Amino acid sequence: MSGRQFRNLVLVVAAAAIGWWIYKDRPTLSGFIDSLTNPLMGSHAAVESSERNRVVGDATTAITDQVELPVSSLHEGMTSAEVRDLFGPPDRNERFKEEGVERYRWTYTKAARVLTMENNRVIAISVIR
Repeated sequence: MSGRQFRNLVLVVAAAAIGWWIYKDRPTLSGFIDSLTNPLMGSHAAVESSERNRVVGDATTAITDQVELPVSSLHEGMTSAEVRDLFGPPDRNERFKEEGVERYRWTYTKAARVLTMENNRVIAISVIR
Protein backbone atom coordinates (compact mmCIF):
# COMPACT_ATOMS: atom_id res chain seq x y z
CA MET A 1 0.00 0.00 0.00
CA SER A 2 1.45 3.28 -1.07
CA GLY A 3 1.47 6.44 1.03
CA ARG A 4 -1.22 7.99 -1.17
CA GLN A 5 -3.57 5.02 -0.77
CA PHE A 6 -3.00 4.98 3.02
CA ARG A 7 -3.80 8.71 3.24
CA ASN A 8 -7.01 8.19 1.22
CA LEU A 9 -7.98 5.28 3.49
CA VAL A 10 -7.46 7.44 6.61
CA LEU A 11 -9.60 10.22 5.06
CA VAL A 12 -12.41 7.74 4.22
CA VAL A 13 -12.34 6.31 7.76
CA ALA A 14 -12.38 9.84 9.26
CA ALA A 15 -15.30 10.86 7.00
CA ALA A 16 -17.18 7.68 7.98
CA ALA A 17 -16.56 8.36 11.68
CA ILE A 18 -17.77 11.96 11.34
CA GLY A 19 -20.81 10.74 9.39
CA TRP A 20 -21.63 8.19 12.09
CA TRP A 21 -21.24 10.83 14.83
CA ILE A 22 -23.60 13.20 12.97
CA TYR A 23 -26.14 10.41 12.42
CA LYS A 24 -25.99 9.25 16.04
CA ASP A 25 -25.91 12.61 17.99
CA ARG A 26 -27.58 14.97 15.51
CA PRO A 27 -25.43 17.86 16.73
CA THR A 28 -26.45 21.49 16.37
CA LEU A 29 -24.19 24.48 16.24
CA SER A 30 -25.53 25.85 19.54
CA GLY A 31 -25.15 22.42 21.19
CA PHE A 32 -21.57 22.19 19.92
CA ILE A 33 -20.76 25.65 21.29
CA ASP A 34 -22.45 24.81 24.60
CA SER A 35 -20.41 21.62 24.93
CA LEU A 36 -17.22 23.62 24.43
CA THR A 37 -18.11 26.48 26.79
CA ASN A 38 -20.04 24.53 29.46
CA PRO A 39 -16.98 23.71 31.59
CA LEU A 40 -16.06 27.39 31.70
CA MET A 41 -19.57 28.70 32.33
CA GLY A 42 -20.43 25.86 34.70
CA SER A 43 -17.52 26.69 36.96
CA HIS A 44 -18.48 30.38 36.93
CA ALA A 45 -22.05 29.49 37.89
CA ALA A 46 -20.74 27.27 40.69
CA VAL A 47 -18.64 30.12 42.04
CA GLU A 48 -21.63 32.50 41.92
CA SER A 49 -23.83 29.93 43.67
CA SER A 50 -21.20 29.34 46.34
CA GLU A 51 -20.79 33.09 46.89
CA ARG A 52 -24.57 33.56 47.14
CA ASN A 53 -24.81 30.77 49.72
CA ARG A 54 -22.02 32.36 51.75
CA VAL A 55 -23.67 35.78 51.72
CA VAL A 56 -27.07 34.34 52.65
CA GLY A 57 -25.45 32.33 55.46
CA ASP A 58 -23.68 35.42 56.81
CA ALA A 59 -26.90 37.43 56.67
CA THR A 60 -28.82 34.70 58.46
CA THR A 61 -26.24 34.66 61.25
CA ALA A 62 -26.42 38.45 61.58
CA ILE A 63 -30.21 38.40 61.69
CA THR A 64 -30.38 35.65 64.31
CA ASP A 65 -27.92 37.57 66.52
CA GLN A 66 -30.39 40.45 66.69
CA VAL A 67 -33.02 39.15 69.06
CA GLU A 68 -36.08 41.35 69.19
CA LEU A 69 -37.80 41.24 72.53
CA PRO A 70 -41.44 42.32 72.89
CA VAL A 71 -40.59 45.34 75.04
CA SER A 72 -43.74 47.20 73.98
CA SER A 73 -45.94 44.60 75.69
CA LEU A 74 -44.18 45.17 79.02
CA HIS A 75 -46.22 47.31 81.45
CA GLU A 76 -46.61 48.04 85.14
CA GLY A 77 -48.88 45.69 87.03
CA MET A 78 -47.68 42.55 85.23
CA THR A 79 -47.07 39.53 87.43
CA SER A 80 -43.62 38.00 87.73
CA ALA A 81 -44.91 34.91 85.88
CA GLU A 82 -46.07 37.04 82.95
CA VAL A 83 -42.69 38.76 82.78
CA ARG A 84 -40.87 35.42 82.88
CA ASP A 85 -43.10 34.12 80.08
CA LEU A 86 -42.29 37.19 78.01
CA PHE A 87 -38.55 37.58 78.64
CA GLY A 88 -37.47 34.49 80.53
CA PRO A 89 -35.49 34.64 83.76
CA PRO A 90 -33.77 37.96 84.52
CA ASP A 91 -30.06 38.40 83.85
CA ARG A 92 -29.65 39.80 87.36
CA ASN A 93 -32.01 39.61 90.32
CA GLU A 94 -31.31 41.95 93.25
CA ARG A 95 -33.26 42.00 96.50
CA PHE A 96 -33.46 45.30 98.39
CA LYS A 97 -35.60 47.13 100.97
CA GLU A 98 -37.11 50.49 100.25
CA GLU A 99 -39.47 52.33 102.62
CA GLY A 100 -39.57 49.19 104.75
CA VAL A 101 -40.93 47.13 101.86
CA GLU A 102 -39.04 44.22 100.33
CA ARG A 103 -38.58 44.69 96.57
CA TYR A 104 -36.69 43.05 93.74
CA ARG A 105 -34.82 44.61 90.86
CA TRP A 106 -34.84 42.42 87.74
CA THR A 107 -32.35 43.41 85.05
CA TYR A 108 -32.79 42.35 81.40
CA THR A 109 -29.69 43.49 79.52
CA LYS A 110 -30.87 42.40 76.03
CA ALA A 111 -34.12 44.32 76.48
CA ALA A 112 -32.24 47.21 78.15
CA ARG A 113 -34.80 47.29 80.98
CA VAL A 114 -34.75 47.17 84.77
CA LEU A 115 -38.00 46.15 86.44
CA THR A 116 -38.78 46.90 90.04
CA MET A 117 -40.99 44.18 91.53
CA GLU A 118 -43.09 44.30 94.68
CA ASN A 119 -45.42 41.48 95.80
CA ASN A 120 -44.69 39.63 92.52
CA ARG A 121 -45.90 42.60 90.41
CA VAL A 122 -44.03 45.14 88.27
CA ILE A 123 -44.24 48.57 89.94
CA ALA A 124 -41.62 50.44 87.86
CA ILE A 125 -39.85 50.03 84.53
CA SER A 126 -36.62 51.87 83.73
CA VAL A 127 -34.48 51.91 80.60
CA ILE A 128 -30.77 51.08 80.69
CA ARG A 129 -28.62 53.32 78.52
